Amino acid sequence: MIQKYYYINKTNTGLQDIYNDNFWQGIEEIKIKDYLWMKNDYRPEVFVKACYSSKYFYLKFTVYEQKVTVRYINIGDPVYKDSCVEFFINLFPNETQEYFNIEFNAIGTIKMGYGIKRSRSYLTPTDLNELKIFSTIKAPVKGYHGSDNWKLFCALPISLLERISDRKFIGNEAAGNFFKCGDETEFKHYGMWNLIDNPNPDFHLPEYFGKIIFSK
Repeated sequence: MIQKYYYINKTNTGLQDIYNDNFWQGIEEIKIKDYLWMKNDYRPEVFVKACYSSKYFYLKFTVYEQKVTVRYINIGDPVYKDSCVEFFINLFPNETQEYFNIEFNAIGTIKMGYGIKRSRSYLTPTDLNELKIFSTIKAPVKGYHGSDNWKLFCALPISLLERISDRKFIGNEAAGNFFKCGDETEFKHYGMWNLIDNPNPDFHLPEYFGKIIFSK
């Protein structure tokens, strides 16, 4: 198995700047480019950037997808059925097998859980009330959304990750993967950053996570 590495820099830039392209200048970019399991040849380009501060973990997805399916609007809905991007991360791989799965549809509706594979608990709207999520698509849509791409930005409070995992984040080495999917879109698809070697669609395989290194 080839294990990819992603190095995540620390920033002192304020939360209010994450929607500004200047915020992301110089941040290493990775690509979701390996699509498996479907034979429809639908492989949208997806670029991901991530960084962190003392208070937040920041994500930016740029998805080159002219037509989308977005139906779900409530926290905890099955957003993986819509045009969706996902981030799975185990912040403490030397201490536990538990990891976060963080899933967004193209308007930023979130489903977030914590646990081991499919034995996990899901976060509530109260848990997630301090998250900041912004998408360039604003409302449910099926079909063309007016651009050749959509972007999603998120700021995850580190205090939330610490509370749910019951561990202190100190910028240690983590393990994770980034995904693009759409189970009930026009063309069902499953894309990933770190390649999964499995005969059936399944993102919940932490043995295929890549390395995520937090710069001090």
